[in-house]
Amino acid sequence: MTNNIRTLRKQNGLNQQELAHRIGTTGQQIGHLEAGRRKLTQDWMERLAAGLGCGAADLLGSPSANSVDTTARPPQKAFPKGPRPSAGDIFMRTATVERRTKETQIKVALNLDGTGEYSVDTGIGFLDHMLEQLSRHSLIDLEVAAKGDLHIDSHHTTEDTGIAIGEAVAQALGNRAGITRYGAAYIPMDETLTRVTLDVSNRPYLIWKVDFSRPKLGEMDTELFKEWFQAFAQAAGITLHVENIYGENNHHIVESCYKGLARALRQAIDIDPRKSDAVPSTKGVLGGSL
Repeated sequence: MTNNIRTLRKQNGLNQQELAHRIGTTGQQIGHLEAGRRKLTQDWMERLAAGLGCGAADLLGSPSANSVDTTARPPQKAFPKGPRPSAGDIFMRTATVERRTKETQIKVALNLDGTGEYSVDTGIGFLDHMLEQLSRHSLIDLEVAAKGDLHIDSHHTTEDTGIAIGEAVAQALGNRAGITRYGAAYIPMDETLTRVTLDVSNRPYLIWKVDFSRPKLGEMDTELFKEWFQAFAQAAGITLHVENIYGENNHHIVESCYKGLARALRQAIDIDPRKSDAVPSTKGVLGGSL
């Protein structure tokens, strides 16, 4: 069914993210509604009408420039973090995690339905570069601020950053209802080709078939990349297979791993418009040994 959401949104001078913020949902959901991939229920119509300053009937009728009240309205509150709302509710897939130990102090904030904006400072230049790639190619907005015992080595900071980001992803996913669940990507970088496949199953497991010919990239030990992926998969609850099929340049090899994770994760956490309220499992739940 065609609708006028996009037209009314533009008349208000809003992009999808701004409208989503007003009514407490995600830009992705706004896109689904505008394209007719999600049913425009009465609840959605009331929320959209409030956010757009129009009548509910205007969403389906023929809007005119004079039919829209562009007076700014306060944004609707996002749902609190924790279990995902029940079917029909609107939610924000965001999370903030702080991890403090005697070895590291890390704060992570992310938005699964972002645009790939990032601010990353771990104190390890090469790791920063990889996490920026993860954000940009997954479209997850990511903020990471980490301080660790780098006077010893990069191990604790690398591992704990993976844990914190993984925990934030798991929190933002809630009970994982509506997600596509599976994702896969082949990433070529010049002479290198890497395959990443994953299942956001809440059953963590890592298969790592990646070899390096150099002990370091920048100031970072190449053996620590497996530690990061292991920590991330465990904390996020993801079955993750990473395989470098071939390659020579160590920088290309590891960067293709992070970009592959980003692209596969982007697929897997995307909301399936045909089953946006259902957990993608015949068991009705994802997690543990189920």
